[in-house]
Amino acid sequence: MTTIQTPDQREQEGPKLNGLRVIGYARVSTSAQSTRGHGLGSQQDQMRSYCAANDLNLLTVTYDVVSGGSSEKMFGRATALAAIESGLADALLVRALDRATRDQLDAASLFKRAAKNGWRLLDCDRADSGDPSQRLLADVRIAMAAEEKRRISERTVEGLRRAKAQGQTLGRPSRIDPGIVAEIIAMRTEDGLSAQAIAKRLDEIGLSTPGNGLQWHHSTIRRLLQREGVA
Repeated sequence: MTTIQTPDQREQEGPKLNGLRVIGYARVSTSAQSTRGHGLGSQQDQMRSYCAANDLNLLTVTYDVVSGGSSEKMFGRATALAAIESGLADALLVRALDRATRDQLDAASLFKRAAKNGWRLLDCDRADSGDPSQRLLADVRIAMAAEEKRRISERTVEGLRRAKAQGQTLGRPSRIDPGIVAEIIAMRTEDGLSAQAIAKRLDEIGLSTPGNGLQWHHSTIRRLLQREGVA
């Protein structure tokens, strides 16, 4: 017997995901911590699992190593959105909404852009810009992410001031972006990759070396891990 759903029941279920073509987007910030689930590799793995479980066609994944409040520098996100809006895909998928942005104005602009151009913003926690009932929850998540970013920034500034007041030498800045350092540490501590495997993955992702070279060397990775105490 066929069950006929009311409009309210169909709206409660939300729009279907099956068969959507999606482009994944992963991001770590310049202040990223090497905590489980935030590395580029971990984000990609979670998106692949989510797509497999929900019958989504993951076409590719783009990446950024940039603060979530610097939308103008999210070139990986811009590339993904350009591809989607040219008709190559139907949705942008992120591990969590704060990977797409941590700025409330940018989030509002992103949702408006998705609605205007007919694509969807999805995350692995089942947020979906195509489901009106999800919008309030999405706004709350973005607001919480923005507040967390503000607190992290405050703690960092306070820590640097305290260290300077105590006469500590903060040392020569590394030539490697802090976000990439955090990602390398995550690859080692979370994924258990060797220095050689990490160098290979960074090359595959397309991240530039400190000297804007085309290839990472395992010796560079090994020295970094030793300096960070995770070799």
